[in-house]
Amino acid sequence: MQMPYNIYTVVQGSTLPAFLKNMKKVGLRSDRVELRADSIRSFRVDDVEILKNNSPSHSIFTYRHIKEGGLFKGDVKEQKNILKEAFVFEFDYIDVSLGNSILNELTQKERKKLLVSYHEYKVTPTIERLMGVMNKMRKESPAVIKIATMVNSPKDVFVLADLLKEKKKNEKLIVIGMGEMGKLTRIMFPTMGSYLTYASMEGEKIAPGLMNQKEMESVYNIITKSK
Repeated sequence: MQMPYNIYTVVQGSTLPAFLKNMKKVGLRSDRVELRADSIRSFRVDDVEILKNNSPSHSIFTYRHIKEGGLFKGDVKEQKNILKEAFVFEFDYIDVSLGNSILNELTQKERKKLLVSYHEYKVTPTIERLMGVMNKMRKESPAVIKIATMVNSPKDVFVLADLLKEKKKNEKLIVIGMGEMGKLTRIMFPTMGSYLTYASMEGEKIAPGLMNQKEMESVYNIITKSK
């Protein structure tokens, strides 16, 4: 189903075979996926190519360390080697957290695939703080900027909406409010210019406020028909 907004379904799996099975299942419904490779135990550099060869036509590769809010608990050098390998293959984007040292080593060509991300899992900072973060991210010359913060009150939603208004012309900016109170941002912000949004696999509860692909499609069908 072709949706009016970019919905990337998050794929996870504790082993490579389980991950590939989940990816195949998701691929029956969506051609856009975020590959949370950090969920795979004992993931190796050579496995990056396997994921690419089996992924749908549009994919974001993510390998986030636990220190960055991800699931990988190993050595940061191993993480860096895997991220470097991901830039070799034709994923749409490779998600790299702001502050990761690999950002200092990327070529201009690699930056065309860079999705630089910032996550604040406890609060939504002030608009001034978020603007400072976004300007720092812009200096990395990424293809896409992603800012996700925890929403604890309606006020936080307005802060994120104000941040989204600061998007430059032709800039690919993703703004997401995490948590149950941030659910509205996952639905409405793409209609306001946020570059893409995320959905979970059917039957998976990956994060509070994250709806599955079917639920997202139903909401956007309603929005589209009401226009």
